[in-house]
Amino acid sequence: MIGVVVPVRTFINFFGGGEVHSKEVITRLAKKTDLLLLPPSSEIINNCREICNYLDKIPFDFPSFIKKCERLNYSEILHRYSECLNDVKIVYDPITYVYMDMSSKLNKIKLFLRSLNGKVYCDEIISFDAYCIAKTSNKPLVTTIQSEIRTYAESLRFLQGSIKYRLGDPLFGFKNRYNFLDIAKFGKILKDPIVKYVLSVSEGTLNALNIKNEKIRVLNPGNAFDPKLLQYRTKNKEKYLVFWARLYYLKGIFEIPYVMRNIVKRNNDVKLIIFGKFFNDKEKEKFFKLVKKFNLEKNIEYLGFISDKEKYKIVSKAKALIYPSHIDSFSLVILESLALGTPIISYDLPGPKSVYGDLEAVKFVEEFDVKAMADETLNILNMKDEDYLNLIYNEKLNKFLEKYNSWDKVTDEILKYINK
Repeated sequence: MIGVVVPVRTFINFFGGGEVHSKEVITRLAKKTDLLLLPPSSEIINNCREICNYLDKIPFDFPSFIKKCERLNYSEILHRYSECLNDVKIVYDPITYVYMDMSSKLNKIKLFLRSLNGKVYCDEIISFDAYCIAKTSNKPLVTTIQSEIRTYAESLRFLQGSIKYRLGDPLFGFKNRYNFLDIAKFGKILKDPIVKYVLSVSEGTLNALNIKNEKIRVLNPGNAFDPKLLQYRTKNKEKYLVFWARLYYLKGIFEIPYVMRNIVKRNNDVKLIIFGKFFNDKEKEKFFKLVKKFNLEKNIEYLGFISDKEKYKIVSKAKALIYPSHIDSFSLVILESLALGTPIISYDLPGPKSVYGDLEAVKFVEEFDVKAMADETLNILNMKDEDYLNLIYNEKLNKFLEKYNSWDKVTDEILKYINK
C-alpha cells in the first residue's frame, strides 16, 4: 500500500497543471496498487467539515479518523497518521506540498527566526507534510517537485519586470526561493535517509536549486496529454490568437494587453480570444482597464470559463497561442496546444524550455520582452501556409507527442522509483 499525501481540494476544484498531474497519476496508481490518501494537516485543521462533505464523493480510501471530522491539532494529526500507516510501505507526495502559516506578523517573525538555524520544523506554523508524516511513521518518502524555484538572477529579473508592468508581488521570486530552501530547508531534508527519491517533471526546474544529489531524478515523461486532443487538429486555421490559463498576474495576464498593443500597431485586424477564470475581481478589473487604455476592445474577446470541448475547438483553429507565463515547471498548456496543432510563443522559463526547446513550434522570448513576443507572433501570422504547417506537421514533433501521449507512461515512470 502507498500512502499518498494530497489535498482533498485537488479532487474538488481546478487549480493548474500540478493538480491535473496529481489526479491523473493517483487515478492510475489506484488501478495498480492499494492507496491510502493522506490530506495535509493544514487542510484537516482549517477545513475539516468541508473535507468530510466530499469524502464520499472521492473514490479513494482515507484514514478512518478523518471521516469522523474530529477537531485535532497538528501533533494529534501526526500521531493519528503514525497509528494508521502500519500497512503503508511508502509515502508518495505528487506535488511537494509545503504549508507555511503567514497569517500573522508573529508567525512571520517565527518563520524568519527558524530560517536562521539548521533545524527542520514540523508543526502548525510550517510543515512539509509528506516528509513530516514519513518521518513520524518511519516510512520512506518519494516526492515530486512541480513548483519553479528561481535563481537570484531570475528573481531579480522578475522584480524589475513586475515593477515595470505593476504586477502583484515583485518579490515573488525571492520569497519563493527563500521559503523553499531557507525556511522549509529542502536541501537538508533531501539528505535525510527517510527520503528515497525527489522527482522532477523537467530538467530545467532543478537548475535553480543547485543541489547535487543522487536521489534527484527527472521523470521522463513528466507529464502527458489526452490523445483524444489529436482528433481536434485541423489545417483550416482561422485568423485569431488564443490565450488560456489561470487568469492572474503570474500567468502573464497583465502583459497580454502590451503584447497585443505591439501586434495591433502593425496589424490592426488581429484578434485574441481569452478564456478561463480570473483569480479575483480586482485583477479582472485591472486587466480590462488596460484593454480599454490601449483601445483593444475590438481586438480582445473574453469568453469566461468554457467547457473543455469548446476550449479544444477554439485552440485547434487558432493561429498561435501567446503565453507570457511567469510560473511553470513544465506547462501542460503548451503540451496541449501542441497536441491540438497550434504553435506557441512563450517566455523562456527554464522548465518549459528544457522540455520544448528543440521544437520549432514553440518560440521562446526573454521574460517580460513583450515586443519580442509580438514580433514572434507576427512572424507566425505572416508565414506562408506551407512553412506554417511544417511547424506542426513534422517527424520531430510527432515523436515528441508520441512520448507524451499517455498518463500511464508517467505513472509507470513514477512507480519505477516507488518500487526501487
